[in-house]
Amino acid sequence: MTSSLKHLWQMSALRQTFALTLVFLGVLVATGFLADVSIRANLNQTIDNDLLTKFNQIKADLAKGVSYQSIAGSYQSESEHFSLDEFVSFKSDSGRIYGYPIPDVYGKTGFINLAPYYFHEEDEEETEEHAETETSWRVYIGTIPGGRLAIGSSLRARNQLLNTLPYAFLFSGGVMMFITLSGGLWFGWRSQRRLSKITRALDQIAAGDLTTRIAPPSCRDDLDILSVKLDETTQRLSTTLQQVRDLSVNIAHDLKTPLTRLRAQLEQTQEQNQKGVSDAESVAGALKKTDDLLEVFDALLRISRVQSGERKKQFQHIQLADLIHNVAEIYQAVVEETGRSFSVEIEEAGSISGDQVLLVQALANLIENALRHTPIEAKVTLFVSGNTIGLRDNGPGIPEAYYPRVVEPMYRMEQSRSTPGAGLGLALVKAIADLHQAELVLSSPASGKGLSIQFVFHPPINEQLGTI
Repeated sequence: MTSSLKHLWQMSALRQTFALTLVFLGVLVATGFLADVSIRANLNQTIDNDLLTKFNQIKADLAKGVSYQSIAGSYQSESEHFSLDEFVSFKSDSGRIYGYPIPDVYGKTGFINLAPYYFHEEDEEETEEHAETETSWRVYIGTIPGGRLAIGSSLRARNQLLNTLPYAFLFSGGVMMFITLSGGLWFGWRSQRRLSKITRALDQIAAGDLTTRIAPPSCRDDLDILSVKLDETTQRLSTTLQQVRDLSVNIAHDLKTPLTRLRAQLEQTQEQNQKGVSDAESVAGALKKTDDLLEVFDALLRISRVQSGERKKQFQHIQLADLIHNVAEIYQAVVEETGRSFSVEIEEAGSISGDQVLLVQALANLIENALRHTPIEAKVTLFVSGNTIGLRDNGPGIPEAYYPRVVEPMYRMEQSRSTPGAGLGLALVKAIADLHQAELVLSSPASGKGLSIQFVFHPPINEQLGTI
């Protein structure tokens, strides 16, 4: 039981619901208190203003010659008690009382509170106590021509309203609290259910099941965005692990064959030496195979260094048109010597921040791939358009299904792995693109024949925001 309650309290959605409910309750209590104070003050001020207005009106009527009796008669009641909503009482200079008899308070000036049934004057501390009964009155006393005038207004309606306010606030507040708490718990339960789904998925991923996906139906809020990001991360992790497994197999295969041949040549050399015969050709072959192996390791190290991101420190401003011209000057003659045509296309070239040496290396790898896989008399085009650079040829191309695989380290479409190469050229190109946060896009040209490989450079986030 205790464990279940502890688990419930650990749910952030539930705790946030209760916290917000408590905040709402505090705001509601404060609002109710301020409203009560404000309403009391406004009611009292309204009553006082009304009494003062009527006092001045009676005073003006008396100044015009209207008699005490006439004015008192307009407030006359059949009851001897104060059952009306208002009354007037005059005390002439001779001491005669007109209107309702009240305690002798004519010597005072200003506003006072009276409880007529008790015929005594209330002090400030007693005001609230007597205000709770319907016999409480608000009275204004002042001087008029020929005497003193007291005019009073019943506080019965005021007291009834003020007595009703707490119950009204309690009822409306209770209803609002119930709705708020119920709505908060419902929304919290929905959020918690989605969080629990994410937690279960993470547990399965931690257990090694990289096929687990949260797959939210849509991106409605931050939890859905988080779910999508987790799915993307899991997918990349799964792809990376698969690439590592494939890389291990490919490295083992690519190293085993040359090492076996190297050992055979070394054995042959050893036998020749034992016979006293020098075999320079076998030694040269062994050295060549050793160099090939070292080149594989060197290429892997280059990819690793690029992926580490250390070269970002050497980024500088690069004009893409100048970059393409520099590569063309180096490789145009090389390409044309093989019988292939070479051309350059430049259209509204932009500029980026990057490592020029690595970008030249990437384009050089693309050119070498084109020379290796296209027939004689093929067309090779180096191009730049805006913030996109790349290479296009009209060779046999690559089936679209292999686009994601050919950029993986040590992957080769030729499964027998009997042809030269280690499958690291495009992997290095992909690593350089990732370093520059560029998208490496493989596609078939509009003619449907050949292959187009391009770097699409995206502006930094701050530049994107600056254009909004």
